Amino acid sequence: MDIKSITIAAIIGTIGGAGASHFMAEQRQASIDERLQKSPPVVVVDFAKMAMQYPDGATPEEVEKLMMQTNDAVVRLREAGYMVLDAGAVVAAPEDVYLPEDLVQ
Repeated sequence: MDIKSITIAAIIGTIGGAGASHFMAEQRQASIDERLQKSPPVVVVDFAKMAMQYPDGATPEEVEKLMMQTNDAVVRLREAGYMVLDAGAVVAAPEDVYLPEDLVQ
């Protein structure tokens, strides 16, 4: 084989490999996008942090009312299609998926 044949074979192989890699990457990305569209949005609720913010000296009735407000917020989120996770069960998550405390009140 001469250098010209080797060069042509290398170019054709490179183009073919790049095309196949691009096609496979597109298929994988389409699969990931499809899965993400089917996944519900996620919100993380830090119940322990919320409980720490209850007023000192709150009566059991006041604590019960605050807990019901939190529960109502969780139910509304579930009904809106969110997956609600307890922060105690989450190893790591971006800050923007945590439920802001002002939404519960």
